[in-house]
Amino acid sequence: MNRTLAARAAAPLLAVAALAAALLAGGCSTNFAEGQALEAQNRWEEAAIAYHLAVVDDPKDPEFQLALDRANKRVAREGFERYRTYLAAKQFRKAYIRLVDAARRDPDHEPVQAELRKWMRVLVGGEVRFEFQSLQTNLSLADEIRLVVRLNTPNPGETIDAEIDLATGAFHVEDLLYDRPDELLTGYSINAIGVRLFHGRNRNRQFTTREFIRFVNFRTPVMDGLSGKFSSRPDSPLSQVGRHRATIRDQAGLPRPAAPPANPHYSLQIEDHTIGVETAGGRSDFLPRFLYVNRQDRRVFVDFGRYSLSQEPESRRWDIGRLPIAGSGYFEELHRNVALQPYFFYRDGVFMFRPARAG
Repeated sequence: MNRTLAARAAAPLLAVAALAAALLAGGCSTNFAEGQALEAQNRWEEAAIAYHLAVVDDPKDPEFQLALDRANKRVAREGFERYRTYLAAKQFRKAYIRLVDAARRDPDHEPVQAELRKWMRVLVGGEVRFEFQSLQTNLSLADEIRLVVRLNTPNPGETIDAEIDLATGAFHVEDLLYDRPDELLTGYSINAIGVRLFHGRNRNRQFTTREFIRFVNFRTPVMDGLSGKFSSRPDSPLSQVGRHRATIRDQAGLPRPAAPPANPHYSLQIEDHTIGVETAGGRSDFLPRFLYVNRQDRRVFVDFGRYSLSQEPESRRWDIGRLPIAGSGYFEELHRNVALQPYFFYRDGVFMFRPARAG
């Protein structure tokens, strides 16, 4: 038997010996002994769990706490290496989960903290109102139907889907951005609004085919220019999104609903807390209404406002138009979701998209 095979064969015996020795020495915590045995095998994540249970049993034991800190630091560094692997593969969600876990286990590890400062968590939300009676009857042949807003993100070629609540019209989806300039937060736009159809549920409760039918289709709006920078307010106190929304008074004369243009061109100019929008037709239905920016906490709420979708009876063409923002509306629906609460505070201000001229 060569040395490698002998070492592998001996590992379980060494672990048992370590466990027995720890029990004899400590005599009071099976969890702590198990943690030592796992540590001897370099199974650090499992060891950290065992040490955590030991600390829960006896929070005042300094040896237990030191062992937990030691294991957590090792797991944090291993997690950081996995984070970098996921990041290189552009598996951003997996990478971010690993990074957050590493920061939780070892808050003093500066490389982890430096990476955290490069991430921005984004909530995208709004409301879409349909006349459901006008939906085509053949949609009922699907096993499952979900109304969807498909959104373009600041990452070129990337889209994300937000499901529309059938009862309220509210939609939301969370996104992650890595190492992007703040000004590119303006890069969210509507790609399409439609329905996802699911057909043929099999024995494993999975659907065999999926289909996306677009009612309105902006595709990918093209940003021809972006000038200006967001104002910096590093010492600003937290403000509540809800309080700002209570002050919104939509001006009369919103553009009438119309069929969306495909791949509309536009340019943006950031000045103070206004984002001026220049488009060929003067419309900006495909862009958000407000950005609520909180750089310190690395969160942004991208608010698309309210929309109506209507279908002309003869041509069966779908038109899209903005609705006035009256009261809290759909924001109340989002606000009830406890997991979304951190997004509803801002420090750097509210940035409003304002068309340069009415359509």
